[in-house]
Amino acid sequence: MRIERDNIVIRSASIQDAIQLNKWWNDGKVMEHGGFPNGLGEALKDIIENIESREGKLNQLCIIEIDGKPVGELSYSFKDRAAYPGWKICDIDYQNRGYGTKIIKILFEYLFTDETINSKFPINKIVWDTMLENKRAQHVYEAKIGASKVGIHENIWRDQLGNLRTAIVYEITKEDSFNKFA
Repeated sequence: MRIERDNIVIRSASIQDAIQLNKWWNDGKVMEHGGFPNGLGEALKDIIENIESREGKLNQLCIIEIDGKPVGELSYSFKDRAAYPGWKICDIDYQNRGYGTKIIKILFEYLFTDETINSKFPINKIVWDTMLENKRAQHVYEAKIGASKVGIHENIWRDQLGNLRTAIVYEITKEDSFNKFA
């Protein structure tokens, strides 16, 4: 998978990306907004296996590049006519500069229109969540993407520090996406 728009590239992760993913995923500062203040503790071999397991599959683990530099990652899977993505701009120099909104819109357009995906899993909506504390993400989803807040899962899990975490669930339908992004 590869999408190019202006200076942004979203592409399938390769084995060569495993070291970068390992660095990001094990950095508590990078992973804190996802609820992992101590990082994920992923071994490099496990990340390599994760990448290899997705080769040739619709479910993808991807690298986000801006101006040719890896700055983040995203993934997506499918179930019941819905896509379930997650994303993270990991390089702090690229946060709070409007790239997140652009990347999300590019991804959503791709998920709703890609012929290969939709011939096997017709997508009617995209569903994702964020931690209650991640106010910056909520602003993007509500004010810039126009997503609907469809649920709150209170105290759904304990983080690495033993704190109960609450997730806010968002969704956007195919029709709403096309109307709002047109």
